[in-house]
Formats: sequence, structure tokens, C-alpha cells
Amino acid sequence: MPAVPAAAMAPVPVPGAEVGPAPAPPGAPGRYLAPGRSQEASGRVGLAVGLVVASEGVLVAAAAFGAHLVWPVWGAVAAVAVWAVLLSAPLTARRAYGYREPDTTERVRLGQSWRDVQHRAGAGAYRLVVVESDELNACRPFGRTIAVTSRSARSLPPEHLEAVLAHELGHLLGWRAVPAFVHAQLTLPSRALLWTLRRPWSPIVPMWKRAVAWHRPIGFLPVILLAVLATAVTVVVVVPAAVAYAAAATARLLSAHGEARADAAAVRMGLGAELVAAVEHRIEHQPHGLPLPLVRRAQALRRRLG
Repeated sequence: MPAVPAAAMAPVPVPGAEVGPAPAPPGAPGRYLAPGRSQEASGRVGLAVGLVVASEGVLVAAAAFGAHLVWPVWGAVAAVAVWAVLLSAPLTARRAYGYREPDTTERVRLGQSWRDVQHRAGAGAYRLVVVESDELNACRPFGRTIAVTSRSARSLPPEHLEAVLAHELGHLLGWRAVPAFVHAQLTLPSRALLWTLRRPWSPIVPMWKRAVAWHRPIGFLPVILLAVLATAVTVVVVVPAAVAYAAAATARLLSAHGEARADAAAVRMGLGAELVAAVEHRIEHQPHGLPLPLVRRAQALRRRLG
């Protein structure tokens, strides 16, 4: 009996059948992770971030020495304290962004898109979470965590969702994790401090309404005490919050090139046309006016696609 060529034995594709990304090979940890899951970051990224922290330490040591000459002891303490806040800021990402694990519906909608994006990028060990928001957007809160808004997770078509996730993953691939870490250091303190400003005041109005309903003087005492505490927190935090907000605004102005690089990464993954469609979809659904930055971004993407 003549040997049958291997190609002839290959299964014939069924017309109309969908072909998904290839499954992860056995024993390949960190590939094609489900939304919400994560594994340890790669050593190269950790080494790069460590070098950034070491460089910051050298600059802070010089700044602390200069501050000590101007303001003995306390000047150096202030410089180190500011750096400690910047180092710990990424640890507040969950609280600052308010992200959570995807629920069952979101996990189903995100699962295939997220696997496809990881397959295209050849990447793994990234965690996908959800931020409660009505915006059509996604963001990169910290390190190897990517967040998509609840509206995007529930309403974007799969191809648009893949493009948005590819763009956000493009912010963190390889060496780009370093500027993302620095960006988190500059932007997260403002979010954390603004949360600190809002948090003490948030229960005051409900407590006041409850005290009015009770018609008892004792009900107003906790409201007054809490208002005094909130005022004290505001006085302490307002100046650092203003400085942190200015630093975050500066970081956002300097992040335009990062957006372009992330768009380029999505284009290299083969999702450029879908990303253009997603950006234009967001432009069409803006409630107030024409968002010129998004328009320029869509134009740049079309030029990149040729």
C-alpha cells in the first residue's frame, strides 16, 4: 500500500468554522491567562524596575544631602519621605483605581479576546481587572495589571475589545514596563490623596440626614466630630494633593509618545484597523464636544496603517 502524504491526512477546514488562537503548549506557565489571573513578573522587567529604583535612590541621596545643608536633619527626612511616598504609590493602585475581579458575565466576554491578544503578543503573566466606569476605555493601573472599564467589558464588540486590550498591553511589553512604573509613581499619589480627601467627607451627608430624621441632639454629635476630623485631614493633605496633582498633570502631558508606542504595538499585533474603529467609536460617543486628542490619535493611526 503506498504511503499517504501527511498533508493529505490533515483535516479539512469546515467552511464558516471559527479558528481561535492556538492553545498554550503544556508546561508553559503564564501564557493565555484568564481575566483576573496573574503570575510572577519576568525577571527582566523586575531588573529594569530595580535599576530605576536604584537611579532614583542616587538622585534622592543627592537631594537629601542638599536639603540637609539648607534645613539640617529635617530637610533630608523630607526628601526621603517624598521618595518613600513615590515608591509606595504603586501599591495603592487597587484603592486609587477601584478595580476588581471580572464578574461571570465580564469574564465570559473578556476571556476569548484576552486570550487572543496574549496569543498575538506572545505574552503572559499579565492580570486583567475591571474598573467601574461608564467610559469606553481601559487603563494600566500598575506593573503587570491591565484594567478595562466595566462599560467596555460589557458593550464593546469583541474586535474592538481586543484592540483596546492590545493597546494597553502595548504599554507594558518589554522595556515599556519601566516608563509605566515611573508613570504610576507620578500619577497614583494624586489619586490616592484625592481619595483620602474625599473619604472622610463621604459619610457626613448620610449621617446628617439620619440625625435630622431622628430629631435628637445626640444624633448631631457624631456628625460634628466627623466634620472636625475631616477638616483636619483636609488641612494636612490638601497641599501634598495639589503638588501630586500637578505632577500627575505633567506626567499626562509627557505620555503622548507612550500612547503612540502602544498604538504601534497594537498595529504590530495585527489589530490596527480594529483600534482605529474603537477610537472612532469612542469619539462618536463623547457626550461633550469633539475630543481633539482622540481625533489626532485616529488620524495618526490611519497614517500608520498607510
